[in-house]
Amino acid sequence: MLNDVIIKNLPSPASGASQHPDGKIPGFGVRVTSGGVKTFYLKYRLGRQYGRMNLGRYPTTSLARARAKAHAALAAIADGIDPRGEDRLVQVRDQTFAVTLAAFLEGYCKHHNRASTAAETERLLRAYFLPDWQKRLVTDIGKSDVVAALDPIMKRGSTSAARHAFAAARKFFNWCVEQGIVEDSPCRTMKPPVKAASRDRVLSDDEVVRVWRGAEAQGDIFGTVVRLLALTAQRRGEVCGMRWDELDLKEGVWTIPGSRTKNHRAHAVPLTATAVSIIKRVPRIEGVAYVFPARSKPDQPYSGYSKGKRALDAAIDLHDWTLHDLRRTAATGMAKLGVAPHVVERILNHSTGTFGGVAGVYNRFQYLPEMRDGLLAWEQHVQKLMA
Repeated sequence: MLNDVIIKNLPSPASGASQHPDGKIPGFGVRVTSGGVKTFYLKYRLGRQYGRMNLGRYPTTSLARARAKAHAALAAIADGIDPRGEDRLVQVRDQTFAVTLAAFLEGYCKHHNRASTAAETERLLRAYFLPDWQKRLVTDIGKSDVVAALDPIMKRGSTSAARHAFAAARKFFNWCVEQGIVEDSPCRTMKPPVKAASRDRVLSDDEVVRVWRGAEAQGDIFGTVVRLLALTAQRRGEVCGMRWDELDLKEGVWTIPGSRTKNHRAHAVPLTATAVSIIKRVPRIEGVAYVFPARSKPDQPYSGYSKGKRALDAAIDLHDWTLHDLRRTAATGMAKLGVAPHVVERILNHSTGTFGGVAGVYNRFQYLPEMRDGLLAWEQHVQKLMA
């Protein structure tokens, strides 16, 4: 039977998480992660539904309090009521991957991820796993199945795609464990296909011209996004998720709310004349908030950049670059043009360096004129290259 001494001395596993059931309440126990986080849980069954609920982290939630929560939940279950209420679990013993995936996207991603992150997670799971796993029971999918799904991605040299696909699958199966859908994740003891390499790729002047001309010739949403990435030095998700109500095209300012930035701070981006001109040429669809909506789901941001980039790479015969390299190239280019480091940091919306720590809290000056000058210098440089 669990007590405070036992819980305090529970060892952390080398990886994943270990579960330690209580000898007093059926289904009740404590879960310990490799990082030392200890969480009370309750596993239960309601009809054909198998559920699992978290009861709080130890020691913030005491053992006595967690046991009281467990007793209350079991009392509700005895009355035929799912203690999770609106978060009640899916019936999983005969649940296919397709149906469970839909529950994951709706129940988790939609409420816990930014729209761009949710869209990318959905794209990865549907593209790389759904075709082969659609009708399979989620409880029957094992480590070998995950390996088999990632293997063809690795063989064609798309190591970055394989790494992101694995991360999406791991997120999905971790959710399944938390919901009591599966006992353990097939990804738990797996390592990512490749480690994320720290990139320092900066496009040459010739490559900037090739990318710009290719994007301009492509003429679709992706081509427009690429040129805005090159001019604004912002992140892919921020540009793809751009909304009309964030833009003041008359003043040439794009204000990204904190809910969409990496550091959760609102970010004002000066827009140069070329950037404003590009945005103005984008058709505005009545009733659609996004500047670049998804083709089949206008209530979601555009996320078809993988297909668009493959087409662009083939057209300009340039393959060893990423969209994020445009951000690094712009930052490096501005530095070469004499733009002050703290201004470049502000353009990039970094929370380190000049704007890190206490200094960042008190230094709220926006540097908008300096940022505009820096982006204008970069725009003029790109225009000279094109000429």
